Amino acid sequence: MHDQRFKNIHQFIACVQTGSFTEAGKRLHLSPSAISKAIQALEQRLACRLFERTTRKLQLTDAGNAYYATCLQILRQLTEAETALQLSQDLPTGKVAIALPETFGKVVVLPLLCALTQRFPELTLSLHLSDKLLDLEQEKIDIAVRIGGEIPFDSNEGFQLFGYEKMVFCASPGYIAEHGLPTTLTTLCAQHIVGYQAQNGKMKPWLIPTHQYPQSWHPAQYRLTADNTEAQLIAVCHGVGVAQLPYWLIREKVERGELVWLLPDIQLDGLPLTLRYKAKQQSSPKIQAVLNALHPLSEVNSRAALNAEG
Repeated sequence: MHDQRFKNIHQFIACVQTGSFTEAGKRLHLSPSAISKAIQALEQRLACRLFERTTRKLQLTDAGNAYYATCLQILRQLTEAETALQLSQDLPTGKVAIALPETFGKVVVLPLLCALTQRFPELTLSLHLSDKLLDLEQEKIDIAVRIGGEIPFDSNEGFQLFGYEKMVFCASPGYIAEHGLPTTLTTLCAQHIVGYQAQNGKMKPWLIPTHQYPQSWHPAQYRLTADNTEAQLIAVCHGVGVAQLPYWLIREKVERGELVWLLPDIQLDGLPLTLRYKAKQQSSPKIQAVLNALHPLSEVNSRAALNAEG
């Protein structure tokens, strides 16, 4: 007997990961109206709202966030079970070239890949850590994890959107003790600021919430600037000033009490986090093994919200 509980789950997940009915329809080759009807049917069956509809994009409700996490867990378990059956017949072997953003690659992705090499000793990984967006064909890259970048979709590439970085404000306990705890955006913006300067010389603005959508804000002056996120983090930890950083970078330091999360109710979407790979190689056991290992990246964006709720 067909289990109706699995109906419309793929449409729901596509909406969460793309942020709109239109983009979800493109991914699943369905019309936006078909996606909308599927979500409405799912909400009626569950007797709760999963999304708050806004003009900018879809936002998950608390119930939707919990349901999304459960759906990912179920699908991940199913994927792992299917992969285990496939790998038992054809184990991944050979070399896979992977491009990673430098800091995100070391902090978040590298532990996943290290665990993968322990599972499959015959698999060889060649990592290229750089914030430069490398071309898959020209640089002979098999898989690329990227943060940001407005690169046109290439039909020769597989693509997955994991979500957007959650940008949060932070400072060290020592800085707070000396300068006080900012409790409003006004007092926060008046602090000593540690900024990020891209290699092209442009300063990365802060994202500040407004009633409709976030706006960019450029401080009049900076206490310190760096062209490397890790250096920016080190400066904040040493009490130089406050910064707006991705939550994945500061999470462990916040949990250990080494950093203070300022204005935790403010979590703004930063740059998109995407995965690209050569579509023609997707069926290769070694490529599929890496893609499966990177699947937990889809949960990175939900950690900030879950931490705030807890």
